[in-house]
Amino acid sequence: MERWGSRLGALMALIGGAVGLGNFLRFPFQAAKWGGGAFLVPYFIALIGVGLPMVWMEMALGRAGAHSGAQSAPSLLYNLLGRRGWYIGLLGVYGSLAVGSYYAYLTGWTLGYTYHALVGSFSGLSLEKVGEFHKRFIQEEGILFWGLTWIGTGFILSRSLNRGLEAVNLWGMPLLFALGVIIAIGAILIGDTGLCETCNSHVGIAYLYTPRWEELKRPAVWLAATGQVFFSIGVGFAMYPVYAASAVRLNPLQAGTQTVIANTLAEVGLGGLIVIPLTTAFLGLPYVEKHAGFGMGFTVMPYVLGQWGGRLLITAWYVLLFLAALSSLLAMGWVGTTWLAAIFGGKPQWWAWPLVGGLGLLGIPSVLGYEAGTLDLYDQIAGTLGLTIAAIGHWWAFHKAQAWKAIEQESSHPLSPVWKALLRWLPPIFIGTLLVGSFFQPTGGDWGAALKVLWTTGKWPWAADSLPRQIAGAFHSTWNLIGLSALLLLALMLVALRRRARN
Repeated sequence: MERWGSRLGALMALIGGAVGLGNFLRFPFQAAKWGGGAFLVPYFIALIGVGLPMVWMEMALGRAGAHSGAQSAPSLLYNLLGRRGWYIGLLGVYGSLAVGSYYAYLTGWTLGYTYHALVGSFSGLSLEKVGEFHKRFIQEEGILFWGLTWIGTGFILSRSLNRGLEAVNLWGMPLLFALGVIIAIGAILIGDTGLCETCNSHVGIAYLYTPRWEELKRPAVWLAATGQVFFSIGVGFAMYPVYAASAVRLNPLQAGTQTVIANTLAEVGLGGLIVIPLTTAFLGLPYVEKHAGFGMGFTVMPYVLGQWGGRLLITAWYVLLFLAALSSLLAMGWVGTTWLAAIFGGKPQWWAWPLVGGLGLLGIPSVLGYEAGTLDLYDQIAGTLGLTIAAIGHWWAFHKAQAWKAIEQESSHPLSPVWKALLRWLPPIFIGTLLVGSFFQPTGGDWGAALKVLWTTGKWPWAADSLPRQIAGAFHSTWNLIGLSALLLLALMLVALRRRARN
């Protein structure tokens, strides 16, 4: 059985698996859109109510099931709950494989931009030219760097746990946080650039963190905050039980809390202080309000960082994003290799290249159908619906197997009845709300108006990116239809291979 070489290495890997692109490119715009500083109220409530407890529970499942050589999520849960546990474990494997298949494409973007930053491709480019570069990059180079990402991932996963994945995170996470702190401090200090009336990084910080308390009356704000916490922390991927099982000793309460704190610092402390403040400093607040979104990390930041610090700073930003993306991709990959080892035997690293080849094939529709929205379809089905269902399964397994005993054993302290009650009831309330909200997401996120429309017309105003509309749209695009079929085929394959399980 593969083991972590040190407790620090295990912790760095856990943090690396949690911290991803969403910390730096999704959180700032979610917060700015949904109440600014007021967004942090439901954010931290969700963090305490569902994020932290679910991390504890998933780690406890890994510790409780880690015997008889079990290392994969299905094997770990099989040891606790038999056949039902195996299928619950498969939910997390499905999430990691499906999300990993398209997440590698976005990781390839960060790798490609790191290369172009190093060679000076962004030097002297105007904002318009940077936008054109991004379009050209997707069309001409996206597949190349996607392939290189898979090659690098395969190489790292093919090494032993401590020589590959652990080594990458041991130096990668400190470097990520160091780069983030340097850029964030610079963003705070830059202040007024004099380029326009609102071209001041402090204006951007105020825009992001000034509370708009009236927004808390909107259910969409609470739903967005819960979703940001849930998907940012990495619950449902089966990473936590698999990583926890590989430790000689690991206290789920301690390691889980440290992981969540680090993830929150990366998200609220660093992610919130980089993109929006810097973009505001050089382009003004009206531009940020109009164009805010994930894509700004690639269509705007090369220009902004070029205006501020040149090639070196652009490189630092994309190295940061690459490390965040790669560490998460490796976590998904390790979940997959441990599953293959459980099915066919051998060590997880033996299955690195077959896994990479399989996920590459699975991800082809999301890459070639990117312009048609196939990647968004993958994200809705696997990254939203799949992970939410997996988390519900992990919550149920935790209580059914009484895995709280593993927490007590590792921490040497009994859980009080109050904590047991909170672990039992808070997560399903938040997760259930997230699942229903994601499915019935209304146009504009206005639930009050949506209910009025339903009352007066009998029809629900589905948002364009709601799950039913996404699935319905799959039948209007060839690549979407192929992608939907590929995701269904993956699910059937996971179930069909159950009988070959070795442990």
